[in-house]
Amino acid sequence: MRHDPLELAEENFTYQLQRALARVARGEGTGDTLASIAMAYRVLAICALLRNADSERFARLLCKSGQVRLHLLERVPLGLKVPAPVLAVSNDVGFCAALAGGDLVTATKIAAHSPRARFEGWEDEEDFLFFHFLQQLLRAPSEADPLLRLLDRWNQVVDGDVTPFFSVCQALLGSDAYRFSTALGEMVEARKDNLRKYRKQLDFDPELHATEGKVYLNGLALIRLAESRGIPACERYELLPRPALMARCPTLSEDAWRSP
Repeated sequence: MRHDPLELAEENFTYQLQRALARVARGEGTGDTLASIAMAYRVLAICALLRNADSERFARLLCKSGQVRLHLLERVPLGLKVPAPVLAVSNDVGFCAALAGGDLVTATKIAAHSPRARFEGWEDEEDFLFFHFLQQLLRAPSEADPLLRLLDRWNQVVDGDVTPFFSVCQALLGSDAYRFSTALGEMVEARKDNLRKYRKQLDFDPELHATEGKVYLNGLALIRLAESRGIPACERYELLPRPALMARCPTLSEDAWRSP
């Protein structure tokens, strides 16, 4: 019996991915099915990095996660039923996966098709504003006024309590390398603190902790976004291993996600 949570994660998410892809191939894919495929590719990308130091596969699987999210969003206007928690911007695992993999084209398309308002009752406004800001920055990087309005609304929501997430967005908008580096470092520390607390929770999942808990993909996504704005990533951070920073997605066909 296997006890290594990383190995178990690879085994279980590979199985989930194969089943979900088979449902899509039979024409039975739902919004939940596509969301599970996006998540599976994301977790398996981390497995490839941590188990085999395979940076190329890491980036490729992240890009596939982004492709799935884009496919889901493109099908919503055609009648695909997607539950609010799945459609919510702050629950979108594919956008940051595409960014982290270096596929800014797909990430930009995701941003263009994503909801522009939060789902009240399902989505925390501060979480929504963070991811919505990143998407709008990528979609329309030269339009400063809408982004400033988002930051102003965010400031109202938190009543002036500046968080690292808020600071990193300000730094991205202002192309402030020092502030970006400082804020990202604080985000990594916050992530580590949350992971320590997560280990004590009743719903603790060893497999997710062994994957998402070891590589901070949202932090990697921020570095990619910063690079696109001419902000160099000069610092080294925990949870952002060098092989992940060096990874870049190869050119993939639009339907590459349909096969593992």
